[in-house]
Amino acid sequence: MKEKVDRDIGRVVGFEVDEFMYIATIISIDDDAEQFTVRTKDGQELTGPFGAVFLDPEKRMDELHADYEPIGEGKFRAKQRKATSNWVPVADPSLRAILGTSGGIIGVAFAIGVFIAVISLGALLTQIDSGDWVETEGRVVDTYNAEDCSSDGEGGTSCTSYTSVTVAYTYEGQNYTTEDYSMLSNDWLNDARYWYEVDSVTVYVNPDQPAQAVHLPGWDGVLEEAFTLMFFTGIILGGYLIVGVPVWFVYAKIQRISGIEAPEKKKKQGHDWSYWETDDNRAEKGDVGGTGQSEVGDAPSAEEDPKEEKFW
Repeated sequence: MKEKVDRDIGRVVGFEVDEFMYIATIISIDDDAEQFTVRTKDGQELTGPFGAVFLDPEKRMDELHADYEPIGEGKFRAKQRKATSNWVPVADPSLRAILGTSGGIIGVAFAIGVFIAVISLGALLTQIDSGDWVETEGRVVDTYNAEDCSSDGEGGTSCTSYTSVTVAYTYEGQNYTTEDYSMLSNDWLNDARYWYEVDSVTVYVNPDQPAQAVHLPGWDGVLEEAFTLMFFTGIILGGYLIVGVPVWFVYAKIQRISGIEAPEKKKKQGHDWSYWETDDNRAEKGDVGGTGQSEVGDAPSAEEDPKEEKFW
């Protein structure tokens, strides 16, 4: 049986296989298998389904050039398309970035501590001085759990809970009361019920002003406030390291798997070292005896700049 002669044999077509596109000539057609066999311009014979052939490649050249890049005569490769997403591209986590953010958290906490110390300087000095005050015993006459609330400019309200305690004491035959836990705080820390069950409370009386007394004297009161600030700083820093960094790692990893590239970092423009290579400026760079050797040294190469390693 004679091979069926098709009028499309010998026709120049576009042939797509995998990620490549060829400009080829049809050399045979298998209607039963619904396949074309083509010969590319470099003599390679390829077989593929009817759907892989474009019978009028010239008409689709604009489209081909938009989707493919030429890699040889009559041969094109599909362009690598960047993945699109509504996600905001993030840089890959690095040790430098993590340490920088951690240092920033500590720096902000330190700045807050300095600010509080400055605006409370008088109370801070008095608190330190209270280490030399006279110790005496008092009794709790009133205690309750309270809230200190404040409103912001947008109508919101924030409240802070604290325990208020009133202690009565006697100094040099005179009766006094105090609500000061320290000169830096009126929060007696424990619940009101705890203070109701306390028989006596030690307070420290200012001998120059007997109406002034605190429960926590001297540096103990200062260190307690410092430890409170450190405690909250530790919570924030720990939350960043234990929760924030792993979430950042996973988020960036998913983006890379999805083909979303990390944002490029802008490099600082270095000095144009070609300036030093001109004859007119050899004197400026310290040319010794006209030998072309300079005290400035060789220009650093951009390729030698150390690259920041990824944390993962």
